[in-house]
Amino acid sequence: MGSHVTYLAVTLLHILAAMMWVGSLLFMSLLLVPSLRAMKDPPLMARLIQTVGTRYRVAGWISLGVLLVTGCLALSFRGIGHEVLLDMSFWSTPFGETLGWKLLLFVGVVLLSAAHDVMSGPKLRRLREEDPAAAERQRRMASWMGRITLILTLGIVVFAVMLVRGRPW
Repeated sequence: MGSHVTYLAVTLLHILAAMMWVGSLLFMSLLLVPSLRAMKDPPLMARLIQTVGTRYRVAGWISLGVLLVTGCLALSFRGIGHEVLLDMSFWSTPFGETLGWKLLLFVGVVLLSAAHDVMSGPKLRRLREEDPAAAERQRRMASWMGRITLILTLGIVVFAVMLVRGRPW
């Protein structure tokens, strides 16, 4: 029973971290940014997005870290360890293919998030002071990075559902 309780706890943490990540992305893209745009106050919008984004960065990276660790633990609870993951025939099974797509999208999300946090965000802050026209171009690029991250994240959710419920094809 102890191992089953641990598996349930790991699954719960995985779901909570996913809720934090996905919910925050949806909140930012569907509620916060459109609401701020409607206010038609670009300096206020920039300050609020920077403030919320700075707080979100910490929560987001913690969520991604928890997702990585709990995802690995969940696989091991299901009997999928290193030896299985290194067996190429595993990746041609329906579960392996679905897991592969989910992991590929996760890597994309991590890379896009890192690019946004390390390069795009700091560059945008610097350009706002130096070159407003270039800052606007950079803002649009950062916005597209966020949209693509959201699309990849929703794809991860689809593949996660298929891992536990089966593929529809």
